[in-house]
Amino acid sequence: MKSINTVVPDVYDVMKSKDYTGDLSTIAMQAGREVEDAIKDAFTPREDKRYLRMSTIGKCERAQWYNYKGYKPEELSGEVYLTFLQGHILESVLVALLKLSGHTVEDQQKKHTLEGINGSQDCTIDGELVDIKTASAWSWENKFKEDGISDDAFGYIKQLSAYGKADDRKKGYFLAFNKNKSTLKLCEQQLEQDIDTYVVDLKAKMESDTPPMRLANSTTWNKAKTEEKLCMTCAFCGFKEDCYGSLEARPIPSGKITNYYVTGADF
Repeated sequence: MKSINTVVPDVYDVMKSKDYTGDLSTIAMQAGREVEDAIKDAFTPREDKRYLRMSTIGKCERAQWYNYKGYKPEELSGEVYLTFLQGHILESVLVALLKLSGHTVEDQQKKHTLEGINGSQDCTIDGELVDIKTASAWSWENKFKEDGISDDAFGYIKQLSAYGKADDRKKGYFLAFNKNKSTLKLCEQQLEQDIDTYVVDLKAKMESDTPPMRLANSTTWNKAKTEEKLCMTCAFCGFKEDCYGSLEARPIPSGKITNYYVTGADF
């Protein structure tokens, strides 16, 4: 019997057997419209969002404070924007495959409000709250576990918890797609039931004239205590120079990652 716990093998099976459920043309056309919307959105000028959103409340509080106060982040690269577009497209394709494999997908982009903060969930699958995430091979293997997420630098758990709290749910799921190997993993996630209290506290921090504390373990020193390097979360942050002042960028030999070293901090 199909249920949320069989989504992964069911998607694999429908791709292999071609024995699908539902109206193929209708489902494909809906996915096509969603892909069209994603492409149009990718070429729409970015809105200056100086407010809290459910999709960001779990990220670094200090970075959120800089955004809320109107600091201008570093410009994102074309590669990053392409990654965003890829994620939206893959989500639409996966939703279509879930429908074709016989699962009930509802409440797509259902809007929620919690303590004055708004957000839109991905969907429910067979009645269960699900957030679909595309992941690198490393994240798929190390971050997305069957019993929930570990190393949650992007704040996925708080995001899902906010959707769940607004709908009075105790648990949700992440459906992770490995972009390197086209494999899927379903991760059951217990939700933070005090997320509403956290949101109230976060809103108060945003109104303060003093930024919140930096992330714990945001930097590491070399053995000689002569160099202080930013962690990867901070290295990818668009507000790192506002946070740390002067930084020295040192690309690693592969050129895929740049390490940043603190040379002076404003506060």
